[in-house]
Amino acid sequence: MFTSATGSTSMPSLTWDTVLSPHVYVFYAAWLVSFIFTPIMRAIANYYGIIDQPDRERKLHSSPVAYLGGVAVFMGWLAGLATSQLHIPADEIGAPHLQVKLNIVFGALIIVLLGLWDDVKRIPPRNKILGQAIAAIILLKGGVGSHCLAPLIDPINIRLINALGPHFFIPAMVTAVLSWSFVIATVVGCCNATNLLDGLDGLCGGVTAVIAAGFLFLAVQLAMFAFDADWDAVRIVLALALLGAVLGFVPYNFNPASIFMGDAGSMFLGYSCATIIVLLAQEQSKWLLAAMVMFALPILDTALAFVRRWVNRRPLFSADRHHFHHQLVARGFSIRQTVLVSYALAFAFCLLGMMIAYMRTRYAVAFYLVIFGSIIVAAYKMGLVHEKRPAANSNNLTRGDANITTRTPPPSLDKPEGA
Repeated sequence: MFTSATGSTSMPSLTWDTVLSPHVYVFYAAWLVSFIFTPIMRAIANYYGIIDQPDRERKLHSSPVAYLGGVAVFMGWLAGLATSQLHIPADEIGAPHLQVKLNIVFGALIIVLLGLWDDVKRIPPRNKILGQAIAAIILLKGGVGSHCLAPLIDPINIRLINALGPHFFIPAMVTAVLSWSFVIATVVGCCNATNLLDGLDGLCGGVTAVIAAGFLFLAVQLAMFAFDADWDAVRIVLALALLGAVLGFVPYNFNPASIFMGDAGSMFLGYSCATIIVLLAQEQSKWLLAAMVMFALPILDTALAFVRRWVNRRPLFSADRHHFHHQLVARGFSIRQTVLVSYALAFAFCLLGMMIAYMRTRYAVAFYLVIFGSIIVAAYKMGLVHEKRPAANSNNLTRGDANITTRTPPPSLDKPEGA
């Protein structure tokens, strides 16, 4: 049984196979191109000197490591989207030929170019935020998320009208402004959340792969009950392309990493996740909640980072070594163990998001608040807000981890981090 968008209980009209199988070739293309081009981009980066040099202070890897891995991920993603344009959906669905809006691609291109610029020549945080906002506006201009908060505001309007009369409601202009603000905030927030998460070998890519699998579940589940030819297939294709592209890259990036994705890759992953979150928000509030829960690990890490810097009276964009993954290393975990624990946490959040998909919206909101309230209290009790790190044996940074690549600067450095 399933709660439909109208709140009534219904049975699925389509099967998982019917919805997913016409687009599975997107995953094949994305994985194959990413897997093949990652070592090619590594060779190009080494040839042109686009590498991350160790400095024994903020970059602890033992030898130079190439950048440009994010370009390979982006190429795999593009290949997946291109494949979706060559394959017509199955007759059982009865949908027209799938069309992925070019605005989504143009926004991604801006993010990747912005990240490349930052990888080669560092740019101020405000410039990166401006570029991310421009990418979000391009999405909005293509109709992606321009009224994404309407499913949240419309029920409020109904209650206002019933309680106070026909003249008391939230105007459509307010809904549009709030939707635009939400899309811009989501794109900027997700880009910087994944950027901050990219602190250990394989961490950001692997966590994003888990999240992408969760998004794919939501997209397919949503399509099974009321197939929307305009958006359902697009959500499925975007999730498949992201999943395939990331999985093609992670084997090269897992400890010991032979290539980094750089800001071009980490911000692109955040942009891709933000796009899917916005597209899910267009349907019903609980799908937005489910997607946000699945993306919870990057959100919480970023939120705690800003709270921690504010509490300790440090600049919000200053770098530190107190992120969640650094805390695990400081508590005795090896780099690989820390990454695997993060994968497990991301998977747990995806399971919670799946549970929300089977609830009525009013129950989903309560579930959401309880989860995040508990996590915030737990984070405070664990000392993730204050910059007091537990003593750790120096061997924690080397035990079982060759070519370690913790790339976040220590608290003493003033170089901006993230945005």
